[in-house]
Amino acid sequence: MVKSSLISATRAALRECPREIFNWYLVLCTCIWSFSGVAKGFDEGNIASVVVMSVFRTKFGVAGQSDAVYADTKGWIVSIATAGAVFGCLACTGLTERLGRKLVMQIFTVVYIAGILGQSFSNGNLSGLYVSRFVTGIGIGTSTVLPSIYLSEIAPRPIRGLLTLQYAACQQLGVVFGFFINYGVTKYYANQELQWQLPTILQVVPAVIWGLGTFITPESPRFLLAMNKPTEALKTLSKLRNLPETHEYVQTEFQGMQHQLEHEMELVAGASKSDLLKETFTDLSNRRRFVLMFLAHAFSQWSGANAITQYSPTIFGYLGIDSTESKFLATGIYAISKFVSTLLFAIFIIDFVGRRRSLMTGIVMQIGTLLFVGVYLAKTNDMNAAQISASPSAKAASTVSIVAIYLHAVAWSIGWFGIPYLVSAEVFPVRIRSLNVSILMAFHWAFYFGCSRAMPSLLAATDRYGAFVFFASICCISLVYVYFAMPETAGRSLESMDSLFQRPWYTVHKVAYPRPEELVGSVRTADEQESDQDVEKPHVEVYHRE
Repeated sequence: MVKSSLISATRAALRECPREIFNWYLVLCTCIWSFSGVAKGFDEGNIASVVVMSVFRTKFGVAGQSDAVYADTKGWIVSIATAGAVFGCLACTGLTERLGRKLVMQIFTVVYIAGILGQSFSNGNLSGLYVSRFVTGIGIGTSTVLPSIYLSEIAPRPIRGLLTLQYAACQQLGVVFGFFINYGVTKYYANQELQWQLPTILQVVPAVIWGLGTFITPESPRFLLAMNKPTEALKTLSKLRNLPETHEYVQTEFQGMQHQLEHEMELVAGASKSDLLKETFTDLSNRRRFVLMFLAHAFSQWSGANAITQYSPTIFGYLGIDSTESKFLATGIYAISKFVSTLLFAIFIIDFVGRRRSLMTGIVMQIGTLLFVGVYLAKTNDMNAAQISASPSAKAASTVSIVAIYLHAVAWSIGWFGIPYLVSAEVFPVRIRSLNVSILMAFHWAFYFGCSRAMPSLLAATDRYGAFVFFASICCISLVYVYFAMPETAGRSLESMDSLFQRPWYTVHKVAYPRPEELVGSVRTADEQESDQDVEKPHVEVYHRE
């Protein structure tokens, strides 16, 4: 069976590796860079709570707005940060190739902190709040690009997926921080200005931790090699692997890294961005890759999970939870559900079960939970929290709906949350990978902005339940597309990956899972495979998996 083959290949790869490479220094570097994921999650959890506070609405002069008007205002307050993230994502890509991962991360951490301080001390100025949240978004956008690059470049190959997804787990940890800090502050500072201001300014604390932490982490060995610093790169790799520079494992990995960089430089030499764009969209197989990942990012955002997170206190109010404090407690539990499921997914599933199975399971769970909540809201649309509590059947249905929201969080965490990031790094050829991943991340944030901005109006215009039916419909479409077009990329060899996109998208399901002979060997690295393929087939486009 393919599942057994994937698990066997991963276990064999782990057994072949020296135990020293799984060391505390690697864990420290992973924790520091992964912790920056807190920025995105903390903002989601915090702003979702802040916009429902009466003291916040009064401070910024929007307390007198009708529900319909405030839905529009709330949409802008929440979503403007995601618009800034589009620019942050695009801005950091070119800089990191010139200045390095560390320095660019440190610069944009300062930008992020400036945005947080601006929000905290905007003093009731709504325009100032918008600008500050946009600046914060620039920093958040950067924090969704650089950590994944850095972690993939320092991680041993057998646990690359595991380490990279620790960043995703920290995103959900940030949501936990955002909701529970608001819950705690509301208990002691309800209806005081500190109720919204303190949780907002506390977002600076994790930024200071990871910002200072980057000073004790090394620059990526890959970047050092690219900057023609092989001695320093080898020394850094040796320290990360906790092995001598002369050790066979370190030398093999280092030589593979050198060969890969030389190959990439040869491929992109003299090619402008317009040349690479032309190559992406005029070559049929490359175009199929782009469309696959473009739709993956679109489905990921328009499945509604991020929008539900950003407006979860409001949604829990629709489900029968009345008091502000109770809403924050419910959203805190929701955040814990996402964090725990993401962490368990990263540790026990992603590098063993594979991407395709995880994704399809998550989508099916999303469809079921979204439809249940939609039906519940349709049946209780004219009831308030007191009426729901007074009706035993409505109260029972309310409880099940809240559980369904928690299960939806789990479903998204094992499906659309992390899969687009992982698969994007695996399906593109080296020559066009960097450009395409950057473009796709910009689209990711644009979709995020659109869905976040539309959510309040969508809830209002569709009597609440229609929004959930809409998201369930998107998930149904995505399930059909994933079944036909999404291949299993975990453990797949370069040659096998190449052949997938030579066929029409709707036939990929016939060869979606790699046969045992198509899996990457446990000893040979992907860099070695690419080296051999380049030698044997100098005129064939080469694919490298990270």
